Amino acid sequence: MPASRLAAGGLVVCLALLGTGCSQPAAKPLRGCGIIVDATSFSGHTDVPGKIKSKVPKFLAECDRVAFGVISGSAGSSDCREEPMELVAGPQDNPQNNPNKATQIGLLRRAAAVTTMNRLLDCALAETDTRTGSDIIGALSEIARQTAPFDKAAKVLVISDMAQNTKELSLYKAEIDTPEKRLAIISVLQQTNRLPRLNGTHIKIIGFGIDVTKQVVRDQQIRDFWDLLFQKAGAHPATYV
Repeated sequence: MPASRLAAGGLVVCLALLGTGCSQPAAKPLRGCGIIVDATSFSGHTDVPGKIKSKVPKFLAECDRVAFGVISGSAGSSDCREEPMELVAGPQDNPQNNPNKATQIGLLRRAAAVTTMNRLLDCALAETDTRTGSDIIGALSEIARQTAPFDKAAKVLVISDMAQNTKELSLYKAEIDTPEKRLAIISVLQQTNRLPRLNGTHIKIIGFGIDVTKQVVRDQQIRDFWDLLFQKAGAHPATYV
């Protein structure tokens, strides 16, 4: 039977079964990811480039696209920015849908993402003389904005001690020893539109508490603060590594 008649016959079957015709397969949801790296005093206490090298490639293995963020004195005013990067081969890169070529492109792009993250870190480190402090909340808000268009809930890797330290909020000094006090601070962030929009986001934190207070109780209070903030921001419970 001629190919044209076979195609026509298939269309008739679709029309008969579905009433309206054959629909195209649904597009695969994008797996969006974000990486945030701390360029403040945390970088002097631990090997941040080493953590990027050892942790980021594995993290990116489950990502289709990645956004980049950096923690500095003020995420909003930093000149250190990079556009999100596609990590998987599209039709224009791999028109024959060759799986070996797709794998090769993915490996090259994940390597390029590591290079980009290191370049962003170097840029932010150069800003520390003029932009002091540690605006982790601002960096989370920025990465949330960049990952919002993705079709699936984002995964975010944060390499930081999580010691927020800005004029508005310093976790070195803030009264966060009770759930009520922590909630009061987070409520202000929410009311002033400074709470990151992290609905459905999965967060992994590497480096929490490194040389922050040396006080077990205070470190736990800081962690409790972030756990509550992530909850109120709509994220899943964070994983601390």
